[in-house]
Formats: sequence, C-alpha cells, structure tokens
Amino acid sequence: MPPRLINLLPEDRARALRRDYFLRLAVVATLLLALVIIIHGVLLLPSYLALSQMRDAETAQLARAGENLDSSGSGETDTELATLAGEASELSSLAKAPSASAAVRALLAVPRPGIRITSITFTPAASTAADGTMTVSGVAATREALRAYDLALSSLPSVTSADLPISVYAEEADISFTITLSGTPTS
Repeated sequence: MPPRLINLLPEDRARALRRDYFLRLAVVATLLLALVIIIHGVLLLPSYLALSQMRDAETAQLARAGENLDSSGSGETDTELATLAGEASELSSLAKAPSASAAVRALLAVPRPGIRITSITFTPAASTAADGTMTVSGVAATREALRAYDLALSSLPSVTSADLPISVYAEEADISFTITLSGTPTS
C-alpha cells in the first residue's frame, strides 16, 4: 500500500472543506480574542473606579484649599512675602561679601622666609563701611624675619593696618607672634 492516502473527494469539495476549516478557525480565534478583551476590561474596572474616586477626592481637596486661601486674606500672604524678600536680600548681600578663601590666598601669597604660620582667623566686615579683620599667628625664626613679614603684610593694598605688639620683639629666636590685620585682604 502506498504511503499516500487516496482522497476520494473531488477538488472543489476539498477546497470548500479547507475554506470552511479556516473560516471556523478564524471565528474561534476572533471569539477568543473578544473574550480576552472582555475579561481584561472587567479586571480593569476596579482600578478605574479607585482612580476615579481618588481624582474626585483630590478635586474636592483642591477646592477646599482654594476656599481657605480666599478666606485667609492677603495679610498673611503679604507678611510671608515680606519675610521671603528680606531673606532674599540677605542672601544676595552674602554674594557680595568678601571671600575668606580669597583673603587667605592673598595672605599666603606674601613671601615669608623664616616664618611658620600656625593659625589664620578671618572675620568679615559686619557692614560694607566697616573693615574686616584677619588674625595671623605663627613662629618667626628671627626678629628680622618677623619685621620683614610685618612690613610685607602692611604693604598689601587692601590692608589698612597691621598690628603687631612690640612685646614680641623681646625674644631673639623662635618668636611666637600674632598679627591683627584690618581691612579685607583679597587677591
């Protein structure tokens, strides 16, 4: 017996059976797709209802907040705006204040042979009319090195005065000193 089976149906009837088969297959696939869409729609319904309730609650809260703003008056708002404007002006004045790093950089740029700096303190000016102060402490190897360093600090263009107590010259070597600079040393 040959491996191929003999088809006894005529060719046009076989085509009609194939067409009916594919038609049934398409109908079943369409019905399954529609069923899946309906099931997903039903499962999304609780999420839609929850979001709808949340939206309604947020809308109601926004309406209450708007009523509270209208009822509180503008006096409270004006006070808050004035406070914020004051704080903003303070912050903008800080941008114009002298920088401590620039002052220290200018101080360290001064040549200092025989001088070892141990401490630098910077106090900015309280207002634009006042001078800031800077205190430099350290140890000088000799009186001459200390005197040269004091003169070099005094010659900085933005330093109005360099105060070094005369009593520090009592020692001859390893002299501990503290120089107070007035002005705002910058680079």
